[in-house]
Amino acid sequence: MGWNIAKENFMMNASGVDQLKLRASMGTSGYDSVADFNFLTGYGYDLTYMMGSKQYNGVISTGLANPNLTWETMRIYNIGTDFSFFGRKLYGEADVFQRDRTGIPGQRSQSLPTTFGASLPQENLNAIRTRGFEVKLGTAGKAGDFGYDISANVSYNRSKWTYYDQAEETDPDRIRLYVNEGNYTDRQIGYLTDGLFASDEEAASWPISHEILNYDNSTLRAGDIKYVDLVDDGIIDWRDQTVIGKGSTPHWMGGINISLNWKGFDLSALIQGAWGYTIALSYDDNTSTYCQLYYDQFRNPDPNALVCRPAGAATNWGAFDYYYRDCAYARLKNAAFGYSLPEKIVNKVGIAKCRFYLGGMNLFTLSNISKYGVDPEATGTVGYSYPQQYTISLGCNIVL
Repeated sequence: MGWNIAKENFMMNASGVDQLKLRASMGTSGYDSVADFNFLTGYGYDLTYMMGSKQYNGVISTGLANPNLTWETMRIYNIGTDFSFFGRKLYGEADVFQRDRTGIPGQRSQSLPTTFGASLPQENLNAIRTRGFEVKLGTAGKAGDFGYDISANVSYNRSKWTYYDQAEETDPDRIRLYVNEGNYTDRQIGYLTDGLFASDEEAASWPISHEILNYDNSTLRAGDIKYVDLVDDGIIDWRDQTVIGKGSTPHWMGGINISLNWKGFDLSALIQGAWGYTIALSYDDNTSTYCQLYYDQFRNPDPNALVCRPAGAATNWGAFDYYYRDCAYARLKNAAFGYSLPEKIVNKVGIAKCRFYLGGMNLFTLSNISKYGVDPEATGTVGYSYPQQYTISLGCNIVL
């Protein structure tokens, strides 16, 4: 369900406007993949029990049912414009949108005490608002035998919790860290770090005690992660946490399209990029890459090495920013150079068109994580994703 309004002007006038279109729309839809069968009561098998000499499966309630559970509701608003001026010397489009998701299933286990005594059902509790925009600008035209069409686009979007059912917090640090309502849905909370201990002596003389180590730093060694005392009270505990990442999905995306031609020659290229996101580079300790990194670290200790001491102190595991990297990148996604034989030549042999070309995909990538052998478009444990391949092709297109 929705409505759409558009106002267009296609008449060339003295101001040089050859196309101007204004758009506005609003639509509502549902999302049905929510808490299957939570509107029904039921039972499931529990543990096995001995009764006499026989073994029986126990039965347990699957929890309270919620007959009022419904689909999520999504309402999307969009305002946009398409335009072209001076015979497409300047053209483009722009859109601004907002999407409201309401009735997102959740449990009141956050706002009710654990002494409630039953497994709570899913309810249509939470809500998310996503806002963003997209802009495209381009220029096209001809200058003698030279033709061109070059455009660039950029987009942004990010989501916030507009409502999230949870217990009311009064402690300022708990509000800062744990209250979701009003904050971005993909913010990542953890500890800031300051590299690795360069020597056992540095670890032994570290004046800050750590709650995870029961305030005993005797297990710290060279190669263990050094935390930042954000509160500056001489203790590393939960209050020293802060926002360390903004999700593994790009908030900003952009691209450049290039199309050029001169007489029979043509050149096209697509450059794409993304920024505004982070991923944690985590090497699996069974990979040869990890073993080599640790070997290099053993031979030449580096306080900024990518890997910390294996089987080290308990502080080497948890939510911290040491492995997080900004994944901004720009990539030449594809490019092609071609030449089409003149029609007067190909027509003599009964061919409508003959074009020779040299093309490639993923020809190069600019990224500050490429040095680790990581594709910025891949996520997860480093070494498990298949390496990005580039291809180069040479061919001929013939149209009869």
